[in-house]
Amino acid sequence: MKTIKRGVCLLLAAWMLCVPLRAFDADFTDVPKKHWAYESVHRAAQCGLVQGVDAKHFGLGQKVTRAAYATMLCRLMGWEMLRPAQGSFADNQNPNKWYFSAMETAYAHGALYAPGDRCGPDEAINREEMASMTVRALGYAALAGTVQEKCPFTDVSTNRGYITLAQEMGLVNGTGKERFEPHGETTREQAAAVLLRVYDRLHAQLAVSETGAIPVAAVEAQPITGISGSIPISPRAGLESVYAACIAAGQSGAVALHTAPFAQTVRGGTISAGETIPREQLETMLHDSRTQLGRSSRHASSYLLLDANGATSVIWYEAETDIAEKLQLCRLLGMAQVYLAD
Repeated sequence: MKTIKRGVCLLLAAWMLCVPLRAFDADFTDVPKKHWAYESVHRAAQCGLVQGVDAKHFGLGQKVTRAAYATMLCRLMGWEMLRPAQGSFADNQNPNKWYFSAMETAYAHGALYAPGDRCGPDEAINREEMASMTVRALGYAALAGTVQEKCPFTDVSTNRGYITLAQEMGLVNGTGKERFEPHGETTREQAAAVLLRVYDRLHAQLAVSETGAIPVAAVEAQPITGISGSIPISPRAGLESVYAACIAAGQSGAVALHTAPFAQTVRGGTISAGETIPREQLETMLHDSRTQLGRSSRHASSYLLLDANGATSVIWYEAETDIAEKLQLCRLLGMAQVYLAD
């Protein structure tokens, strides 16, 4: 387990070092100190997330275009900027445009959703699109699809799952009782505030401890069981289970994840109950020439198959990237403690 925790911490540290790329001058004369967004705008600029419309002006009150927000997300995520020979959309073909690379990069990472042949870089985005682009940039498009029915806002009819996640991560707020005003205009200062909230959540303190027994105060991320084809479904907790545990734990709560390798045997259509195995045994199996490596497409867990004597051994395990992904979700949902249970 110590090897897992050390590897996960290194992955998280490497990710966080990518943000921000560089800090910008935050001396904006058009943002009064008494304005509600003063601190958000200046901190977002100091963290390298936003720039002004010129050297001295932030552009307070101006609408945010799709190109501008895509650029902000690229800075937030620390993505390497792409510059393909040809743009992906009919209205993003000029490589000399300031937004060309940002639109292509955001699209490549799934943050920009444009089902047609146009991406509308100069179009203003609304509150709904800002929320959905942010959650997509964080990599939770699939999870958003599973939480649509949990949306607390009665005036939201599309992108319900994205808005749900954005609200539960503390990135956006409603505008009144059960109202979100999804089509409301988004200003530059509102965008800066959302980006800064993401930045702060990603850099929030999260205690990670290894444990043999799950503490009573922690909410266990429940594994998903069942059968898919001839092999069992991963007994690991998928992102949706981690999400459910975080919501049940509440802000500053504690969540437990099972990380010990787990082996099951399939013989003649019968699946064994399974048992945990030492990580040292897993490492040996990972280097076995008979092993077929794979990854569950549904439940974010790696697995390997080992055929011998008419039986198939299915070993489920959490790779370091799996655990890092789940820890990031816990951090975004405001957890204070995560236990890695063996």
